Amino acid sequence: MDNLIICVAPCPGDKGEEKFRTKMDVVDEVIRSHEAGASIVHLHVRDESGYQTTDTTLFRRQVEGIHAACPVVIEGSTGGTPEHTLEERCVSITVPGIELGSLNMGSVNLFGGVYQNPMSDIRYYAQELKKNKIKPSLCIFDLSMFNNARRLHEEGLLDEPLIYNLIFDAPDALPYSTKNLDIFLDQMPANAVWFLTRHHAPGWLGFRDALERGGHVRVGFEDGPFISSEKMARSNAELVENIVQAAESLGRKVVGTGKTREICGMDA
Repeated sequence: MDNLIICVAPCPGDKGEEKFRTKMDVVDEVIRSHEAGASIVHLHVRDESGYQTTDTTLFRRQVEGIHAACPVVIEGSTGGTPEHTLEERCVSITVPGIELGSLNMGSVNLFGGVYQNPMSDIRYYAQELKKNKIKPSLCIFDLSMFNNARRLHEEGLLDEPLIYNLIFDAPDALPYSTKNLDIFLDQMPANAVWFLTRHHAPGWLGFRDALERGGHVRVGFEDGPFISSEKMARSNAELVENIVQAAESLGRKVVGTGKTREICGMDA
C-alpha cells in the first residue's frame, strides 16, 4: 500500500474548459512532471493545435524527445474521436517507445454525446495492444465495464496484474463519491493495480480516498487544472507536486519508473 505511482496527462482535452496558459511544450511539461514525481505520462496523438489526429509525426517527435531526456513510462491511447476508424484509434500504439495503452471498457455518456465502445471494438483494441506487446490500462466509467474486463481476461487478452483507471466526474458520466469508489473497488481482483482519475478534482483533497486506500493517482491538464478549488496550477509539474506533498503527509512513498514497471507487470 505504501508505494504510490503518479501518472500525468498533460495536454488539455479537446473539450477542456480551461486551456494551458501558453502554447504547451509537451516534452518540457513531461520532463518537469517527471522530475516532480510522475513516473507515467498519458498522451494522445495530437496536432500542433492540440486536437486529436491520426498523423503520428508530431507524436513520434514528442516520444523521442521525452525518452531522450527521462525514463518516464509513456502511455498511448486507443481513445480517438467519433470519426476515427478502429485502426486510426490505435495509431499511438504503433509508435516505438509506448509501453502502456489506455483501453476504454465500454460506452458512456460524455459531453452531451455518447462515447461509443461496443464490445467488438474493445476486443479489437485489446488484440492490437497484445500484438504490440503493450500493457492495457482499463478505463472504467461504470460497473458494467468490470464485466467486460473479466470477459477479455478469460479470453486471454488481458494479463495480470490488471491495471484499472477509475474515472469519475466527466460531464454526463458518474460523479465521484467515496461510496461509488468503494463499490468499484469491490469489483476488482485482489492483485489489481488501480488509479483514480477525476475531472476537475478539487486539488489533492479530491484524491485523498485513493491515497488512503492504496490507489494510485492521475493528474494533469487533460483532467483538470486545479490545485485547490480556488487556485489554477501554473504547470502540470505543480499538479504533480501537490500530490507528492499530500502523499508524504499520508505515509505514501512516490516511486520511480523502475518500481512502476514492476508494480504494473511490465518488462523492464
